[in-house]
Amino acid sequence: MALSCNPTLLIADEPTTALDVTIQAQIIELLMSLQQKYNMAILMITHNLGVIAEMADEVAVMYLGRIVESGTVKQVLDNPLHPYTIGLMRSVPRMGAPDQKRLTPILGSVPDPLAKVEGCAFHLRCPVYKQKGCSGKDVPPLVEVEPGHFVRCLLYH
Repeated sequence: MALSCNPTLLIADEPTTALDVTIQAQIIELLMSLQQKYNMAILMITHNLGVIAEMADEVAVMYLGRIVESGTVKQVLDNPLHPYTIGLMRSVPRMGAPDQKRLTPILGSVPDPLAKVEGCAFHLRCPVYKQKGCSGKDVPPLVEVEPGHFVRCLLYH
């Protein structure tokens, strides 16, 4: 039904969640072929960094509804800058890694999304939180650290 009106944008919210890898690969292949056939953009919402690496050109990492880092897939996945993005990347299992190597969890709990968190929404869980302004009144702005690569963190101001 979503494709019946020949859209220029398809929003795919967690299209591969809870699927085995074979079906997941088929869904990714189907989405990519539909993208070509209908010449449309796909906005993919997912927690699966493998799917992002496979399908996306650009990525925006969000925490509590705010973009904390954005750029090309290569920029963000190869050189994560925001402490949350770095934490996400450290929590992904790696092929060929020793079995004994433990994944690094992001400590703390996600704050209540209805509660107002001032400053950087991640500062309560941030392992490098040192800036007085992190918990201040204002949300840090997105800063362009290299062409097209943006981060919302006072470490880069």
